[in-house]
Amino acid sequence: MANLAAPGRTFSGKEVRNEVKYERIIATISQLKNIDKSSNHYLYYYETNKGLISFSGFELARTIFFHNRHLVHAAYTANGLAGLAFVDKSISPVTISFPDSTRYPESYVRTQQAVDHIAWLFLDPEARVSFFSIYQCFQENSNSIDFKFTPPDLTGWKFELSVINNENLKVLEVQRVENILDAHVNKKYLSVEVVHPKKKKKDELAVTGEGKPRTIPSDDIDPELDMGEIPGFGRRLHTQRVKGFSFYVSGIQGVFLSDGKEADEPTPVFKDKKSPEPEKAGVGMPESGGNGQEFDPVINQYSDTFDEAEEQPSKFLMFEKVINELGKLKGIKLKSIKCGVFPVPLNNSKVIFNTKDKQRLRFFIAILDICEAKVIILEADTSSLLPPKGGGTLLLGLKDDANTNFKEIIQHFSDSAAQWQHDYIWERANVFKSCNHPKTRKNGELLSESEYAEKWVISLKKQINKALGCDL
Repeated sequence: MANLAAPGRTFSGKEVRNEVKYERIIATISQLKNIDKSSNHYLYYYETNKGLISFSGFELARTIFFHNRHLVHAAYTANGLAGLAFVDKSISPVTISFPDSTRYPESYVRTQQAVDHIAWLFLDPEARVSFFSIYQCFQENSNSIDFKFTPPDLTGWKFELSVINNENLKVLEVQRVENILDAHVNKKYLSVEVVHPKKKKKDELAVTGEGKPRTIPSDDIDPELDMGEIPGFGRRLHTQRVKGFSFYVSGIQGVFLSDGKEADEPTPVFKDKKSPEPEKAGVGMPESGGNGQEFDPVINQYSDTFDEAEEQPSKFLMFEKVINELGKLKGIKLKSIKCGVFPVPLNNSKVIFNTKDKQRLRFFIAILDICEAKVIILEADTSSLLPPKGGGTLLLGLKDDANTNFKEIIQHFSDSAAQWQHDYIWERANVFKSCNHPKTRKNGELLSESEYAEKWVISLKKQINKALGCDL
């Protein structure tokens, strides 16, 4: 079964059975060269830093706009975006509000990339004009399956693409847009609030009056996908969040989802011990005679632990050198070392954006197996802030659900004006130690890089022994 939401992929049930692998490139658009209107779907040819590249109109629209069924429906509706939410630019922060009657799920604005996309869609004039062109094309060609629309001006946009090299035409043909690494905008926004009426101040309502966890029945019994099944009104919606795609806009920063209303007291609900029979799910609009769940594949909703930095600061080279030396010690196995980007603050804090290179503040993370324990070594690149801050290296042994705890720790750092809050970290860690950097001078003489790295390795080794009670 071909999946329109993922060209080149085939599915068994709902899971990816096979994916065609293509050459992957990262390309920055310089200008639109030509539009081929002879095919069923328009082909758009762009000049890039990797040469001439062609996109199909549908693949562009899929990854720029069609992130879920509600956005698809809005694109084919006369009032489009205006029927989804309201924008108020007269206040600060700029506010995008979903009406009380909205059917747009609150779960679709929980991730940072999702609210960033909503902010771009509603605030960028190019986005709105392009979005409306889909409806205009549909009205003019209602009896045709051809897909023709006017993309936004993609000059300056950066894409990660899977391509085939057509040597005869001297063009790279895009098979899949894997990620939109930067959607360029002409007007920048530094603070945008997204308001959803169903967002509650307390997301975790999992306690009864007796303080014991309540168990809530699954909202989404995992169904078997059947293309012939007709979705029914009032049935559950099965949302399939597709991994591996994100939409980033560097020019719109500080987008956050408001806390919303006070949550009602939860009523304890307990799940039946007997497992329910899996239901069937079908694609298409619900009908009164349908008896299946509605299947809704969405993109730009999957939240990884953190975004990796595209460009690494020079300080990362020293950190990498130290960690690699540490990984050579007996009793230590180095699993990975990466440079990440701190998440966008959920409040109005701007500190992590105020850096020397104007990039969002980065951090260095290494994961090691030490004395049969998984240890994280974490460091924020606070020396790149304006003004620069001092910093240290954190040793962390996280509690269960380490990914969630790590995400919360780095998010809290962003929200706390680039400061580690030790009490907050201790709540999420079994092992935690903050280690000072070694001094850069000895007897008044500036240490060489190799001397400094050696001192740093020795210092970390001592702190690890203290924290874990081992003898490296």
